Amino acid sequence: MTKYLAIGAGVLAALLVVSGILLKLAWAENGKLEGQLAAATAVIAQKEADARLSAVIVAKQADALAKLETKVVTVTERIYSAPVTRECAASPSMRAATVGVRDIIAPAGGADAGRQPSPAVR
Repeated sequence: MTKYLAIGAGVLAALLVVSGILLKLAWAENGKLEGQLAAATAVIAQKEADARLSAVIVAKQADALAKLETKVVTVTERIYSAPVTRECAASPSMRAATVGVRDIIAPAGGADAGRQPSPAVR
C-alpha cells in the first residue's frame, strides 16, 4: 500500500509542477498581451487626437485660402478696371498689379523691414 501511495504522491507532485509551469507561462503571455493592448490603445488615442488637430488646421487653412482668394479677386478687378494705355511699367494696370501683389504678400501689420544686419554688426 505504501508503494502505491508513494507513486500517487509522486504523480500528484509531477502534475502540480507541470500545472505551475503552465500557469507561469500563461501569466507571462497575459503580461505581454496587456502590454500590446496598452500600446494599441495609446496609438488609437494619439490617432484620434491627431485627427481632431488636423480638422482644426484644415478649417483654419480653408479660412486663410478664402481670405486670400478675396484679396486676389479684388486685385484682379483693379487690374481689369484700369484704363488701357500704351505705356508698360508706368501703366495704371501695371501699377495696380504691383500694388496688389504687395498687398497680398505684405504681412497684416505693415510692410516688412526687410533683411537687417545682426545685432553684433550694428
